[in-house]
Amino acid sequence: MIRKRTRKRLLVTHVNRIRGSRFGKLVTRALEDGGLLGDVSILHEHLPPRTTLPEIHHRRTSEFVYCVSGSMSALLGGRKYRMAAGSVLLIPRGVRHQFSTGAVSCEAISIFSPALKIGPGADIHIG
Repeated sequence: MIRKRTRKRLLVTHVNRIRGSRFGKLVTRALEDGGLLGDVSILHEHLPPRTTLPEIHHRRTSEFVYCVSGSMSALLGGRKYRMAAGSVLLIPRGVRHQFSTGAVSCEAISIFSPALKIGPGADIHIG
């Protein structure tokens, strides 16, 4: 049985049942949005094969990335790192970063602190 959010914000579901947002080829699903767990946001992210995202940085937000499946490359401050299933990465605020995939897609969980709000005024800065 699948249960949706109740007044206490209980959530029991499958990630594919959560509405996704598309940013180019990147698909994100908000698992937590700065409410129940405090001032953090948690996103499930899917990056398809042969995709390169623009280089970005966050002025106020640090990011923790856990690669769930597949693989990707992370360019952090001009240095390239390879991530495969089980890899973790901590990106301090202000560090420019970019992700790209090769022949396989990548599924990742990203945790942002403080919470990363999506939409106008978001702490996502290109370049």
